[in-house]
This record gives sequence, structure tokens and C-alpha cells, in this order.
Amino acid sequence: MREGFVSDGYEKMASTIDRFQEAHMWLHTMEDYYHFADKFRWSLNAFLKALNEVPNLIGMELQNQPGFPKWFRDHRHGLKSDPLIHALSKGRDRVVHKSMLLPKSSAAVGITEGRGMKLGFGMNINPLQDSDHAMHCYLAAGDFFDILMPDEDSLPCVEREWRLPDFDEELIDLCSRAWLRVGETVADVLKWLGEDVPPQTLKCRRTHQAVRFKTYSRDTLRKWLAEMQTTPQSISAEAG
Repeated sequence: MREGFVSDGYEKMASTIDRFQEAHMWLHTMEDYYHFADKFRWSLNAFLKALNEVPNLIGMELQNQPGFPKWFRDHRHGLKSDPLIHALSKGRDRVVHKSMLLPKSSAAVGITEGRGMKLGFGMNINPLQDSDHAMHCYLAAGDFFDILMPDEDSLPCVEREWRLPDFDEELIDLCSRAWLRVGETVADVLKWLGEDVPPQTLKCRRTHQAVRFKTYSRDTLRKWLAEMQTTPQSISAEAG
């Protein structure tokens, strides 16, 4: 503990750490809603907001600590100039001041045996549409991969992927990297306050297969197809 401090660093940074952990929660919410377009995007917005507020909270909570504002100035500048953090901050500014943040979205429809896509058909999918829309479009076009054929070893699936413009990395992976980068700054500040800080990890993240794949029972898909065939206007709507 640094001389003259009357409370430990974690107490001094209570609001900062709370907001940082809130961003962590929104990462997992993005995983939970990966196939539900609106809830995914809203969770992304909330993540960006929480993460963007962390450096501001650090500055406010510790502004009266002798020597801290000068020490933190370079750290804060380094964080702002990081290309990834800067891009995410611009994305948050767009949500606040201009319009919706619409990530790029793609999908593949096919079958999986639990180890990736065994056979698939790729397509772009509107970022305002759920993953089910991709499956509906595939069924409307005709089951040309025979994914509805009985097979005890596989399940029909949609593999979804979200990205931000100018980045090749999948979006949750990108946000995870940003969270860890901000976590480095939080850790540096706690160390400045005299705290021992364990390494930040995201071992709690779910696997690629668990997040990006949505599986369907063939009975459900046959029911969907029968409904589409009895109401032809819905087929054109889904395919459009």
C-alpha cells in the first residue's frame, strides 16, 4: 500500500471496476444472443458504452490522488490511440450521436456433427434479421443439400458471424481483445495504488461451436417447410 492512502485501491476504484465487470457481462450477453439480431446489437451497444466509460471513471475516482493525473495522462493517451479501442469508441459515438451501429453479418446453412460445418451454403444476412431467416431462405430455395434427410449423426444448422468494417476478426473476439486491453490499464492503475493484481483472462468464454452455431431439429424444419408451402406468399417474403 502506498504511504498516505487510507483505503485500498479496489475501494478507491469501486465504480471503475464495477463498470469494467459490466462490460464483461455484456460480452457474455452477446454470446447468449448471437443469433438474435436486435438483442445482439443492443448488447454490443451496451458493451461499448460500459467499456468506453472505464477510463473516464478512473480519472474521476483518482483525480485527487497526488501525482496520479500526471501519471495517468500517458496511459490514457496510449489507450485512446490504440487502433482497436479508437475504432470501438467511434462506433459508440455513432450510436450516441448519429444512427444505429450495424455490423457486417454473414451466415452459412448446412449440417454439423458438432465439429464445425460438414456441408454448408454461405450467404450474407441482413444485420437486422435473426439467424432463423437464413434457414427460412434456404428452405424457400429448396433443400438442395438434403439437410432434412434423416441422419442420427448430424443436425441442420446455421453458422452466423458478425464483424465490424475494417476488421477481419470476428466481433466478439474483437470485443474480448478490447476488454483485455482496457483491463491492462485497470491493472496498471491498481498496481500504482499498491495492489497485487491477478492476470485478466477470458477463460469463461464459450467455444466457437457453442456460440456461432445454431442447430435445428429436422421435425421443426419440416414443419416450417410445410407452412411455407401452404402459404406461398411467405416464401417470397422470406427469400427476399
